[in-house]
Amino acid sequence: MPSLKVALILGPVVLFAAWMAMRALARRPPARVAITIGLSVVTLLYFLGVVATGIFWVAAQELPVFDWHYLTGYVLLALTATHVVLHWRNVAAFLRRQAPGSLLEPGGRRFAAWPRRLAQGAAIGVGLSLVFFLGMRQGSRHLTILQRTEATPEASYGEGAVLPVQMIESDGRRMPLAHLYHEGSSYPARVSLPGLTVSARPPLFLEYSGTEVPLPPPAPDGDAGVVEAFDAWRTGRPLGAAGPLTLPRLASLLHHAQGISTTLRRKSGDFDLRTAASAGALYPVNVYLAVESVPGLAPGFYYYHPKRSALVLVKADTFPVGRIGMASGSPGAYDSASATVIFTVTFGRTAFKYAERAFRYVAMDTGHAAYNLSLAASGAGWRAPMIARFDDRAVASALGLDPSIEAPLLLVPLADKVAAVEEPHFAPDTRTTRRPTFVDLIHGGTSMRVAGGRAPLARHPSAAGASGAADVALPAPLAGKPLLESIRARRSVRKYGETPLSLEELSTLLAASVADPAGRPSEDPLLASTAPLQLRVVVRHVAGLPPGVYRYLPAAHALQPVQEGERARATRDACLDQDFCGFAAAVFVKTVRWKDLYLPDADRGYRYANLRAGVVGEGLYVAATSLGLGACGVGAFGDTDVAALVGIDLAAEIPLYLTAVGRP
Repeated sequence: MPSLKVALILGPVVLFAAWMAMRALARRPPARVAITIGLSVVTLLYFLGVVATGIFWVAAQELPVFDWHYLTGYVLLALTATHVVLHWRNVAAFLRRQAPGSLLEPGGRRFAAWPRRLAQGAAIGVGLSLVFFLGMRQGSRHLTILQRTEATPEASYGEGAVLPVQMIESDGRRMPLAHLYHEGSSYPARVSLPGLTVSARPPLFLEYSGTEVPLPPPAPDGDAGVVEAFDAWRTGRPLGAAGPLTLPRLASLLHHAQGISTTLRRKSGDFDLRTAASAGALYPVNVYLAVESVPGLAPGFYYYHPKRSALVLVKADTFPVGRIGMASGSPGAYDSASATVIFTVTFGRTAFKYAERAFRYVAMDTGHAAYNLSLAASGAGWRAPMIARFDDRAVASALGLDPSIEAPLLLVPLADKVAAVEEPHFAPDTRTTRRPTFVDLIHGGTSMRVAGGRAPLARHPSAAGASGAADVALPAPLAGKPLLESIRARRSVRKYGETPLSLEELSTLLAASVADPAGRPSEDPLLASTAPLQLRVVVRHVAGLPPGVYRYLPAAHALQPVQEGERARATRDACLDQDFCGFAAAVFVKTVRWKDLYLPDADRGYRYANLRAGVVGEGLYVAATSLGLGACGVGAFGDTDVAALVGIDLAAEIPLYLTAVGRP
């Protein structure tokens, strides 16, 4: 937290304490009435601060101001408690005067014994409850990691998967690792996960001491539309010829992946917004570059510094792209790559606020950024496949990362062609599991290593996505504004009017984020080899479409009715009472089926599912912006309420991410 914020939040309390200390040192301690008056004034200041920041936050919907709201609230709570303690005698006297005689001793000067004991018991109960709560959140848990055998009932999980499912036993329950993490990070949590403490928020930007190369202004925009670029990426047929990967072109790709799009000027300090969406505007994603043949850059690994729009040399290396390729699935994607983008995440930036749920969000945020990069590259003529199957330790070692703090999640080589070749065999690598925290359980516990040998490129048996009888055929999607312009203009919008979406706009949102309207299988490794997401749309206000819940059928580019009737109130409730969800014209619900998730890589599929949810979410953001609509992602929701809203069974299918869309 910046020192200025701390000074402003604690300033009144510090000044009040300093005044009392100076009076005490001068042997003129303030009287109780003076302390009371001063404390009342300071408490009033904090009360006004909480009210003002709360109103501003709700009105402006700028998440960073929430820090001011809850931190001043903590100080206000402490001041109020202090005020009550100082006036306890007066409070007790008031209560005695109001109490019936049966609660008092003879004479009315004290409460009788049994009311006093009742009050003391209540105080002890509150204290013990607080200690229990803190222990549940911060205390360690005993978990037993079991080996899966074909003799166990759990063997049906991930049948046909390349990697074995890792079974965890906790509090007498036995379940796969992905199940344990998901249930423990749901709202409300259905199992208790090990506690997590992040004592200080990590900085937004990393600092390296290597040579810094300022990036030139991005190359001029192309005119590719969002749907057009999505189709090019998905089918592996880039638009036009790639040409050399020059610094201006590279600057454009990096800027649209994770660059700064807008700087909010505030009295408390500037706040930078990025081109890609991020849960809580916390920006855990870091972007590195493995460079072998880019004019103006020496071979090696570089860190992209968004604030300075520069590349900073992390490690010199004459074979960086090839080194990443050897640790990765789809090695043929690197044969003609001049550079490879490596997306890593700093867990603490998000865990500082969202604790155990943070792993979901960092994966989604990576999907947000990768969507922008891959589409921008495809629109400029490059292949930009998303590769999530790789040797975690090998990639982290190449960059010199501590996987418990920062870890790679996705690789995107920038190539002019991708050879369809075999890839290495992978095996589980749980050596990173050192402490019982959520990072080690779900990230370290789902790490892989190259095990030697070769295997055909994996293709998920359900890669085509949902199918079924279609009732509502969708029209052809609209062109909208150009892709890069839409990425730069993208913002979270939470205020919607009553003008409905058109059916063509709904078609465009789906076509730019989920599937090829022609029903062709994807050639991107992330989409082709991992579990497809299911998508349902809660329709409130779409012209020509009755309100209700619909299931999207990507192969047919059509909708299948699930439930009839407007469900605005239920949608708002499912989004934890966030009003904009109830006012949205349509809310998109991304889910995944457990039976699909475990193929091909068992529990690691949970990673892939959240990455894909981020890809779909960013697609909805960018497509909405290109149409002049507003969108906002929702990662916090009540799982049971969402399941009831869209008609799914949580034992078979789980919600991952919601996106509200409406006309501002």
